Amino acid sequence: MYSSNLEKIIKRLQAMTLDHSNNRQKRIFEQFGIPLCEVTYIRSSCEFIFERYRPRERFRFDDIDLAAIEVFNCLYDFKHTF
Repeated sequence: MYSSNLEKIIKRLQAMTLDHSNNRQKRIFEQFGIPLCEVTYIRSSCEFIFERYRPRERFRFDDIDLAAIEVFNCLYDFKHTF
């Protein structure tokens, strides 16, 4: 069975929400070994902070789906520029 890229991203973000070891959890997303963006989950406020490296952008979301879509778009844009 085929697993979508968006589903994989959501699973990584969900793992952040389930990890109770720290108030902040960070994941870096890369394409072809190049870091493109990161997501930080802040447990105390239940927020995701998305940061794209190029161009430098930063967004705050209270919804896992919106954070996942931003990550997907970032990876998709980079993959399809070549």
